Amino acid sequence: MTQFLDPLDSAFVLLEVPGSAMNIGAVIELDFGEVADPKRRYELIRKNIEDRLHEIPVLTQRIVRAPFDITWPILVPERKFDIDRHVVRVALPTPGTPDQFDLMISDFLSRPLSPRRPLWQLLVIEGLDDGRAAIALKIHHALADGVSGAETFASLFDISPDVRPAAPREATNEDEESTVTNSFGLVREGMQRVRARPQIILENIGSWVTRLFAIGRAGVSVAVLRGRRQSTPGQPSIFEARRTSLNGAAGIEKEFHRLRVPLADVKRAAKSRGASITDVVMSSASGALRRLLDDRGETLKKDLIAFVPINVRGEGAASELGNQISGMLVALHTNITDADERLAAIANDAAQTVGVQRDARARMLQDIPRVLGPTLLSLGAKLIAEFGLFNRVPPIANVMLSSVAGPPIPLWLSGHRVASAAPVGPLIGSFSLNITVLGMGENLEFGLLGCAERMHDLATLRDYLLEEVTLLIESTPN
Repeated sequence: MTQFLDPLDSAFVLLEVPGSAMNIGAVIELDFGEVADPKRRYELIRKNIEDRLHEIPVLTQRIVRAPFDITWPILVPERKFDIDRHVVRVALPTPGTPDQFDLMISDFLSRPLSPRRPLWQLLVIEGLDDGRAAIALKIHHALADGVSGAETFASLFDISPDVRPAAPREATNEDEESTVTNSFGLVREGMQRVRARPQIILENIGSWVTRLFAIGRAGVSVAVLRGRRQSTPGQPSIFEARRTSLNGAAGIEKEFHRLRVPLADVKRAAKSRGASITDVVMSSASGALRRLLDDRGETLKKDLIAFVPINVRGEGAASELGNQISGMLVALHTNITDADERLAAIANDAAQTVGVQRDARARMLQDIPRVLGPTLLSLGAKLIAEFGLFNRVPPIANVMLSSVAGPPIPLWLSGHRVASAAPVGPLIGSFSLNITVLGMGENLEFGLLGCAERMHDLATLRDYLLEEVTLLIESTPN
């Protein structure tokens, strides 16, 4: 049976152009285990992953696109799957400093995944200056979002130092497997479906018209509210963001940095002010970005706007792969210099608008790819990239900020405890900066990914971000 990608999942494939690698991932440090020999440790990790691949079938499936993208892409089993193409052992040069580590991760994230293979890769990194090992994982956004990725890839980990046996392999029914293995086979199957059931054309047209009407109505509503200046208080519209040096199509080369702060301290700082952890992250990012743009000699004439992905999964659906996300726009109140006042303003906005945006826009992001269809999505992406439109048109937001819930319990990989896990989000469209946070154990982990050209001062932003979070923590009443 042919397994088509959902239109939203497909969009992450069809919209990908050079410089816009639609990958997410994590950078994980491992504590010392009983195995001290690096080669033996790598072999254990590699075997552990190989033994459990059948528990996550998507890791052994590749994506096939039709000629001219006239249908949605499909997933097919990779008959020549080679684990050594996906689990790779590397080492830092001596002395293995944090800066060298971040440079290696930056290079890893700059390289696109091969479309000829399943779209994921994992590095086992040795030679850190403290003697520990690390893991860098990237997977294409078409296969998972932050929630499903974190939930499902937990299958590769254990909840104790004891390595659990892999689940039994289920017998496969060859009759249920897809007979399509290439692009032209996908076209042929589509034509056979239409011949067997011609009314499918009318059904698709009806569905297309319904979604087009819903999207058009939402767009008109936004435009009318903008014209009357009656947008929901604290809820920016898609026309409010102004171009800054943070915006523009990302280049191929990326830069990555990370930081961590004690989660308990952040919780205490948030609770004492009637805010959430996410509010603290937003406020700290706002202060840091304000300082960075000031360093660049850039005066903000309008508030910075953040695009924040929203999980729209139903309860109990966290482990379902694929993308079930929407997004909302958040005013960062960069015009407020006082950290406490800025946090209060962001928290107040969140209390008023998060439900409104979640309910109003939850399905809009998923309906747009269905209306446009695969051919228009693919062609549009190519034209936008060719004419550099993301460097010209106004952005819908200035920065992408997201928060992913971490595992509620400690995790181990092949007998090695996970000491830290910094998340990695994608650079999409006119976003040259992505800040993603993850609660992991006792820490709140920040992963900063930027276009190496536009965000050459990403390390400075990291330092500013740490200072802003620390300021809120240290000013919290005991």
